[in-house]
Amino acid sequence: MKRFFPEKILVEADVADLPLTRQVIGRCDGVPVETVASSREVILEAFHNRQGDFDGKKQLLLCRNRGRFLEPCPGTKPDYRCCGYVIVHTGTGCPLRCTYCVLQAYLNNPFITLYVNREDLLAELQSSPLLQQGAVCRLGTGEYMDSLALEHLTDFVPAILPFLHKHKNLVLELKTKTTEIDHLEGADHRGTLIVSWSLNAEEIVQTEELGAAPVCDRLAAAELLIAKGYRVGFHFDPLIYYPGWAEGYKKVIDMLRESISPEAVAWISIGSMRYMPALKQTALQQFPDTTIYSGEFIPGLDGKMRYLQDIRLEMYRRVTGWLREYSKDLCVYYCMESPHIWQTTMGFAPESNTALKRMLDQQVKI
Repeated sequence: MKRFFPEKILVEADVADLPLTRQVIGRCDGVPVETVASSREVILEAFHNRQGDFDGKKQLLLCRNRGRFLEPCPGTKPDYRCCGYVIVHTGTGCPLRCTYCVLQAYLNNPFITLYVNREDLLAELQSSPLLQQGAVCRLGTGEYMDSLALEHLTDFVPAILPFLHKHKNLVLELKTKTTEIDHLEGADHRGTLIVSWSLNAEEIVQTEELGAAPVCDRLAAAELLIAKGYRVGFHFDPLIYYPGWAEGYKKVIDMLRESISPEAVAWISIGSMRYMPALKQTALQQFPDTTIYSGEFIPGLDGKMRYLQDIRLEMYRRVTGWLREYSKDLCVYYCMESPHIWQTTMGFAPESNTALKRMLDQQVKI
């Protein structure tokens, strides 16, 4: 797949001399750079004045994060189980264009944005009470952007590894739909990194995950890292109900079984398509040809639109069944689903979010 390079770089004035700013600009040779006084002002102006064809994904904004870098996964209502990982904010936005991406409705920032005050991130990591509890702590950078899509510009992994090596209870999960693993193949990871790929039916990849790598390429990248001693994860999220969905997802799991040893898999998550009501209108404006919002959805207990329960149960039963044929020892879990769904399709349910977190923590081998 083609690497992302912006058509223009916007730099907040007070970060112009930071090392990461200089590095990113240096790796975008020939890309025009504009200094702006305030990232907040340029974001608001672009958001309110943009036309239908405005595409902030072509521009990269380098600025300071003035908020927190770490936060617990917000999860959802107590009625749904959450895995309890800690989000690491390295920026927002993504060069990929997935029609179901929640960021379309969640963010008011049209630019791909990198927080370049990395020293502040490392300082917060050092002092955060979230990381001082002694137990396993799973960190993740894939909540607000693809974890690896900008790694060729940022070198985030080499920057974070020394910290991870000093704190033996930490593991960082990198979630991606790309094949950007060059910076990982030679890294001294010592088991502190788990690289995870989102997987979907190839029909969905081609029509709804624009710019992402094909499934076969994602699995090939996983194979390469396994050969370098990495453990990997996979996320079937969102499962999308479409004509031929069963054949599509069965084919992906067959590909998984043929190429990836289950012993190298830390975990596999499953989640059906769900979205905030506001996302539908925004997504249809950006992607008028998509049909994934025309299914049978109802508001869930958390206010998000979800497939009817019978549809979710059918999809979960079949996908988990195929994964159990792949290996009965896999750690498979649902993302943001009710104990009833767990019990009905898997025969058990974590009694709490803490219990689900413990289940995943036990898969970490540092």
